[in-house]
Order: sequence, then C-alpha cells, then structure tokens
Amino acid sequence: MSAARVDARAATFSAALGAELLQLVRSTVVRVATAVLVLVVPLLAVGFAAAAEHGGDSTLALKVRPMVPGTGWDAVTGLSGQVLAVAALLATGFVVSWSFGRELTDGTVEPLLMGRASRAELASAKLLAVVSWAVVACLASVAAALVLGAATSPGAGTPWPGAARAALGGVLVALTALPFGLVATWGRGALAGVGGVLGVVVVTQVVTLTGAGPWFPWAVPGLWLGMGGAGVTVSAVQLATAPLVAAAAWLATAWWWDRAELTGR
Repeated sequence: MSAARVDARAATFSAALGAELLQLVRSTVVRVATAVLVLVVPLLAVGFAAAAEHGGDSTLALKVRPMVPGTGWDAVTGLSGQVLAVAALLATGFVVSWSFGRELTDGTVEPLLMGRASRAELASAKLLAVVSWAVVACLASVAAALVLGAATSPGAGTPWPGAARAALGGVLVALTALPFGLVATWGRGALAGVGGVLGVVVVTQVVTLTGAGPWFPWAVPGLWLGMGGAGVTVSAVQLATAPLVAAAAWLATAWWWDRAELTGR
C-alpha cells in the first residue's frame, strides 16, 4: 500500500474517530456514566474509608469496617479501586452498548455505512472512542478520590502506589466491557448489550464464590484490587486475560461489522 493511500486511510479513520468522540460528548448516557465514575465512586470510597476510620462505634462504621483494606491512604485507594471495579464494568458496558445499539434502533446505521470509512474502521473507531473515554474517566475517578481523601485527612501512609493500582484496575475492568458492543449489534439494540452486562455481573459473582474467579476475566481485576480478600492472589498471566478479552472482542466486532447485514431487520 502506498504512503498516500495509508495517509488517506488514516485521515478517514481519524474523521470517524472524531465523529464518535463527539457523539460521546453529546450523549446523556455518557454524561450519566461519567458522573457515576468521577463523582459517585470517589464519594462512596472516601466516605466509607472515613466512616471506618473516624466513625467510632456507629452503625455505618461497624458495617463498612470489615470491607476496608487497611487504614489511612491504603483504605482510601483500596476502596476506590474496589468500587471502581464494579462501576467501571457497568458504566463502560452501558456506554459501549449504547454506542453500537443506537445505530440500529435509531436507524442511523445506513447513512453511517455510506461514509468513506470502512465498516471495520467504523467499529474500531467506536471501540477506540469508548476506551479513550473509559481511561480518562477512571483516571479522573481516582484523582477525585485523592482530592477528597486529602480533605478528610486520612493520616497514615501514602496514596502511592495504591492510586496507580486502582486506576489500572479500573481500566482493565473497562476493557472487559468491550464485548458488549458486539452483543448489542447481535441483539440489534442497546438493551441486548445492557442485558449482557448485567448477566456477566451475576455470573461473575457465582464464579467468584466457586473459587474460579482468578481465571474468569471479568472477575480478575476486582480480585487483583482486593475484592476477594487478602487470601486471593492473582498472577500476571491471570491479569492478562482482561486485555486479551478486549483484543478478541475488538477483532470479532470489526470482523462482524465488516461482513454482517446491518441495515435489515
């Protein structure tokens, strides 16, 4: 392929990516998901950590204290990662389902396919836009937790490397949500993808209870962040299953969009 042709394809993909990012910015679904990750998650994490450390014998303190990993900054960053592990899967799953499903339910897929970008490029642009949003949202969530944590004077320890671990865990969880874009395409609507997300959340709980969680990609990041307790260990190989799921989902979605009949019912 000539350099001119490569430049042309890159420009076409950049235009498709820009359009998808603009759609995310304008979407109410994405705004709500962002608010959950950037506002609700830090408030819950820091609030629970503060209650456990400073709540004395209050009912809330007694309930949350067994869930809090350590004290001081360890509690703040640990809880941030654990809450984010749940919220990032749900939020990213809903967003990627909306991104793919709305094209089919709103009838916008046909004009979309008439553009210069190929079908595979369109699918990749959607996935890259969602991943970019998820990474920024996870980083902002942890940053907000650090700001709120500093305001509550957590005391002992340092926020590093716990904050980096929480952010990385959140991103890994978000990556495991990419298959739901394909589910939404198969189901011809966002609700199919949302149903898939909720189903995986339930299955994850069951798999974790059976002890097989370290080999289940959707459970691995949460267990790595401490949701399974101190007795559960996650190896680097097991942790790598999360990005592998994302890569497989990306290839499968691009392949399906390139070949499937998307305009009919």
